[in-house]
Amino acid sequence: MHSVCQKLEMITRRPERTLSAWIQLAALLSFAAMAAPFFFGRVYVADDLGEFHLPVRNFYAQQLNRAEPFDWMPSLYGGFYLAAEGQLGAYHPLHLLLYRWLPLGSAFNLELVLSYPFMFAGMFFFLQRGLRRRDAALYGALAFTFCGFNLLHFVHPNAVAVATHIPWLLLTIDVTLSAESQNQRARAELGIALLTASQLLLGYPQYVWFSLLVETAYFGWRAIGVRANFRTGLLVVAGKMCGVLCGAVQWLPTLCALSDSARRVPDTAFANTGSLHPLNLVQLLAPYLFRTRVVGQNTHELGLYAGAAPLLLCIWLVTQRRSWASLAPHVRACVTFGAFALLLAMGEFGGLYRLQTLIPLADRFRFPCRAIGLVQFCIAAGAALALTLLVKNSHGSDSLADHHGRRPLAIAFLLSVGLAIAGPLAWPEFVASPMLVACGPLLIGAAAGLIALVERGARGASVTLVLFTALDLICYGLSYSVYPHTADLHTFVANISLPPEQRNARIVVAETTGGLRTGDRMLLAGLKRIDGYAGLEPAKRLDYKTIAALKLAGVGWIFSPDTNGDDTQRHWTNVAPSAPRARLVSEIVSYARLPEIDTLRLDAAAVDEPVSLPPSLPGSARVVCESPGRITINTGASARQLLVTTESFHPGWEAVVDGRAQPVMRVNGDFLGCVLEAGSHDVRLQFRPPSRRVGAGISVCGLGLMVCIFWLRCGHRGQLRQYKV
Repeated sequence: MHSVCQKLEMITRRPERTLSAWIQLAALLSFAAMAAPFFFGRVYVADDLGEFHLPVRNFYAQQLNRAEPFDWMPSLYGGFYLAAEGQLGAYHPLHLLLYRWLPLGSAFNLELVLSYPFMFAGMFFFLQRGLRRRDAALYGALAFTFCGFNLLHFVHPNAVAVATHIPWLLLTIDVTLSAESQNQRARAELGIALLTASQLLLGYPQYVWFSLLVETAYFGWRAIGVRANFRTGLLVVAGKMCGVLCGAVQWLPTLCALSDSARRVPDTAFANTGSLHPLNLVQLLAPYLFRTRVVGQNTHELGLYAGAAPLLLCIWLVTQRRSWASLAPHVRACVTFGAFALLLAMGEFGGLYRLQTLIPLADRFRFPCRAIGLVQFCIAAGAALALTLLVKNSHGSDSLADHHGRRPLAIAFLLSVGLAIAGPLAWPEFVASPMLVACGPLLIGAAAGLIALVERGARGASVTLVLFTALDLICYGLSYSVYPHTADLHTFVANISLPPEQRNARIVVAETTGGLRTGDRMLLAGLKRIDGYAGLEPAKRLDYKTIAALKLAGVGWIFSPDTNGDDTQRHWTNVAPSAPRARLVSEIVSYARLPEIDTLRLDAAAVDEPVSLPPSLPGSARVVCESPGRITINTGASARQLLVTTESFHPGWEAVVDGRAQPVMRVNGDFLGCVLEAGSHDVRLQFRPPSRRVGAGISVCGLGLMVCIFWLRCGHRGQLRQYKV
């Protein structure tokens, strides 16, 4: 009898194993499609990848290989606290290893691609713990890993990497709340701490905030479900706090950079920038209706399409209320949080985002549409729940009481057809080609038909549904973020426009039409900018549209980028004479406020605090040695004078004059300087921000606390019990 039961179980499990194998194959092929440019020796350069991430990681890799500090980047904004900006993730262990030991192209590509298998595994283990069904969990992992949000945001690697941690964090929270073993809970608590620290070290606070929203909601829902006690809840909080402490080396400098950035005084208009317009909901059934796929400017920010099959599976699931049974709490949780996330993503159109603007620090985040990632997380989880019911029914393991799920599928198909017909009539100037418009009804119709076939138990329908889902998602995401935008690294650098001479001189980029900022790609060729492109752009006092300000900044060339796609129209304009790298001045123009910049001469300086200098001829200043964050200058003067440099001022700079500390000050609005007494001096300027030192100290303490708690909870108590026995 026992052997018969085993055989029956094997027979019922065989379809699940077969479907699981096909899903894993589909995921593997999807990973291969994403990584194909890497294997052909090309780098990903779409949008911010080539215009920001690759240039700053090139600098980061160079500094790691020289074993020199990487916090201060002199070639951006005339000097920039790069590590604090956050999108580099400079202190993350994976980044330190990749960029220290691998060539730039390989390290960069691996950083981008590695997030996706890690995300797939985390989503699978999380869903399998709740569903107890391997094939459905794998399908949910496939739907989330390659959803529109994660593939379109391929151009924002740190954002995807932070989102990658979400399913793992939910899994560890679930284990902490529901595991019976003390050791399991201790390991899960350690996992919460490590994952939280990893998120914070990646340095994209907005996505950490989104992750915290999911974790809080799941923690509350799951704690009620398992009736967790107060002590168990404290374990989760303790793990989060240890992780926060470990990540201080990143988030503390970022907080300081925020206070010195253009975002330090946010307003409602800033917070609502990038709200998801309600008209974008048509993307769900008509993904290629518009030329840019979205209603708005940025396709990767506003892309809402989560795949035809996952969406229709969720619609089908909602109609099967009588068959939810034990899955009912999970379905309600997905629907409730998905609706919350959608309202959050709609920003000013949803109303919910106003509450976030009342929360300190969270009010500094723009692009509320980025909460789309949470919406698609719920869609993927809902698709896994739907497949659980659908496959059970098709294999005869269960009988669905409600068979009216096909009607909403048909309605969705008709709506898609209606949008394809009405779209060109309503928005003729924004609609894509007829072939692309027709893709919407074809995808929705194919998904609806496959789901109906799976429900009927048609042979091979479930496998076809899986392959269709993978192909749909990969074509949608990679056609935007990967395949149109890869390049050979050497060619990518060689095509950068260079000034005709004096290429070591600092440059500025003239504004393009519409005020769009030019990216930092030119830094790969060794150029240095007084302006730049970054998320936390430092606040500047001077107007660098004026020639006088450019001269004070030591700018030698103005670059006018091409706006019509014609490289021959790019040209350089020389700025001369400009201020030298370092100089001594003996005249202070004003200390009460910065004077009109056009009236300021190179042989004088303006400071914010009273400084008295005797009349004298300007002395000499010569830069002896210079590296990122360190400048050594030899000076000589007959009287007390002010040393002025063209390096951007930051409170983290320190001056050591002849071995003795000397205060630094802000000179000419944006630059670094210090007062020197008469005579010859060796001046060493070095960037040593307190936020980095304090943050590193807190991180070390947090790591020690984490180890101690885990040892006490897991190892030490076990040793004490053995000793007592």
